[in-house]
Amino acid sequence: MQFLIKPITLPLALFLALCFIDRCGVSATEVPGDVSAFLEQHCIDCHSGDEPDGDLDLTTLGFELDDLKTRQRWLRAHDRVHAKEMPPDDAMTLTSEQRMTFTRALSRSIVRAEAGHNDVVLRRLNKHEYQNTVRDLFDTDVIVHGLPDDSSTDGFDTVGEGLAVSAEAMTAYLAAADQVLDAVFGPKEKPKAIHHETNLLDQVDWRGRPMDQQIGKMFRQTDDGLVVFQSGYCPTHLVNFSRLRAPAGTYRGTFKVRAVQSENPVTLRIYGGDTIVNRREQHLVGYYDVPPGDWTTIEFTDRLLETGGTFHPKCYATRDTRKDADTWPHPGIEIGDITIEGPLEPWPPVSRTKLLGEIDVTSANQADARTVLRRLLPKAFRRPIDDDDLKSYLELYQSSVTTGQSFESALRVAIKAVLCSPEFLFLIEPGESQIDSYALASRLSYFLWSSMPDETLFSLAANGSLSNPRVLRGQVERMLNSPRAARLTKGFTGQWLDLREIDFTQPDANLYPEFDELLRVSMIRETELFFEEILKNDLSLVNFVDSEFTFLNERLARHYGIDEIHGQAFRKVQLPDDSQRGGLLTQASVLKVTANGTSTSPVLRGVWILENILGTPTPPPPDSVGSIEPDIRGATTIREQLIKHRDIESCAACHRRIDPPGFALECFDPIGGYRHEYRTMATEGRRPKLKQAPFTYNWVRYRLGQDVDSTAVMPNGMTITDITSFRNALASDPDRLTTNLAEQLLTYAIGRKLGFSDRPLVDQIVTQTRERHYGFRSLVHAVVQSPAFQQP
Repeated sequence: MQFLIKPITLPLALFLALCFIDRCGVSATEVPGDVSAFLEQHCIDCHSGDEPDGDLDLTTLGFELDDLKTRQRWLRAHDRVHAKEMPPDDAMTLTSEQRMTFTRALSRSIVRAEAGHNDVVLRRLNKHEYQNTVRDLFDTDVIVHGLPDDSSTDGFDTVGEGLAVSAEAMTAYLAAADQVLDAVFGPKEKPKAIHHETNLLDQVDWRGRPMDQQIGKMFRQTDDGLVVFQSGYCPTHLVNFSRLRAPAGTYRGTFKVRAVQSENPVTLRIYGGDTIVNRREQHLVGYYDVPPGDWTTIEFTDRLLETGGTFHPKCYATRDTRKDADTWPHPGIEIGDITIEGPLEPWPPVSRTKLLGEIDVTSANQADARTVLRRLLPKAFRRPIDDDDLKSYLELYQSSVTTGQSFESALRVAIKAVLCSPEFLFLIEPGESQIDSYALASRLSYFLWSSMPDETLFSLAANGSLSNPRVLRGQVERMLNSPRAARLTKGFTGQWLDLREIDFTQPDANLYPEFDELLRVSMIRETELFFEEILKNDLSLVNFVDSEFTFLNERLARHYGIDEIHGQAFRKVQLPDDSQRGGLLTQASVLKVTANGTSTSPVLRGVWILENILGTPTPPPPDSVGSIEPDIRGATTIREQLIKHRDIESCAACHRRIDPPGFALECFDPIGGYRHEYRTMATEGRRPKLKQAPFTYNWVRYRLGQDVDSTAVMPNGMTITDITSFRNALASDPDRLTTNLAEQLLTYAIGRKLGFSDRPLVDQIVTQTRERHYGFRSLVHAVVQSPAFQQP
């Protein structure tokens, strides 16, 4: 079955506006004869004169392909004719030869114009790559703050065009270098070691008052500690630990715990940082299953980023009590002895020893500075260095010494200059037809690890063997099997699927009272584990749109209506045959980032599918056309509003492609729950049977509105009856899915926008992947082996 949505992006009227022969002499560039003849015969008649169809006068568009916007319009015209979407009236009578003659002539012009504007933009490390690089360069766990957010180009923050360096950014890099060097050299004295043994019985509140005033109300006292019931407000902060003013660093915590008044495990959650006043950084440490019966020891390691941080344990998904804890019958957690110890980092830091070696800073001299810099610069610059590279940094060191600075201070000045140099901040890729071996090592490493090459890649670059296809394949396998490959999962899925935007909107608490933090973090984890499974086992990338498995914990499984999944640990789950789930488009993370927190829009979701899954972006709507805002009162459905919207001639053509895939997902609400009716805050709606939301126990205030209709008719006439038929339709065209994913991976990997002239290379990648049964790991190999990956 051929897939139902064509890969072209312009409606008829706009296409015709692009296909213009300059009858009025305004074009500065001559239209090729084959293009001119085709347009004269098939395009012009309906779109010229005083009242052109679609209100579009074709006598205003030229053929100046040096202009990017004009070139993009002609490119879309090429695609629509090639896909047999245009011209509509002659679609059945045009021969393949006629179409080919037109598209060949137009493509030659586009390629020539594109070649003249295909300069490579030098790519700067984005802030994630900078963070990873300084960690790997110095072997330190430093967390850099203050770097500005990077711009996204073609969906990724790895594209050079969006990574300019402003004065603000350079100031941030100077400050970042100081943070890095502070961590590398470490404190002058060993931080005080803390071994803090405590119990909630020993705690006081932030004002110094003992906890016993809450015993019998919120907490129940036992021989070994306290039973905690609270999942909401819960004053169990380890205040005594915060008063120690523990230095920033990594700490190990152990909690003796057991569930009470429950046959099943109860979930404990722990937060770290400034959990008391909430004025500084705080973060989630984790969620932990606490079984009933014998004592269980929960152990974690966590990084406190600021001096004076602490930890805060509390229950999850339990009913709170404020006055009768001693007789409260519902589940809780008994917390016994607690131990916090750290900082766990060795002193002097490993990074300091790695940088200085055996050098004694009290007696070191310029020769020692030369030794340090000669060892550091090749790694920092990701290539061999010579004396000229070294000279300027040694001069900085020496000038600092001349002003009376110590060896360590002067060396810091030189290294700070290294960290702010273009050789470090930019990926410099010399070469004419092919980048050199060191640049190839860096391109590969920043693609798969978002960081600098390791010693193995440096060695292979040095002996010139890295470009050997067999060696390159072996390195891709090694790198994908490394824990560092988790950075590819985070970086690529975070942008391809917009997972970084998961917190951009907050679901309306009245409409979606069941939404909570654990559901949100579980959404992301499902998608990341799903991505890793397909990549690790070279599964068909068709699984991205239609799979028989996913990864779930209890919280997410309950959200999906799947039983018999217990505990917060994720595991691979075979989906029931009748499940509405399967593939990315049914995962809560994607469904949330394609909604606004209050309502869903088939337009937004439809555009997202066309752009992110099918690789067929749509043009922006005309400025004169207003947006569609769903009626949260429930008086009209979004389908009814869009029917009126599509009566506008300038909107109809695009919405014929956009709306159907969006409607197919209407059975999922803004937090990824499956639904039969819309939720509304109107007073006349039907009340749901549920009085309190699961897990959060928030009161249900919404009403049930009109029924959801998720059927759709695709542009080719196919009717989509439910989400299963839509998944099947998407899965029926693996070449389209592969083409899109190949383009996404190439853009992310090589750091530039793809153009029309890259299409043959993408086609080769698709062919190679098809021969490997559309395996996702095979696609990554094909991308790395492609000429585009190894060209400047």
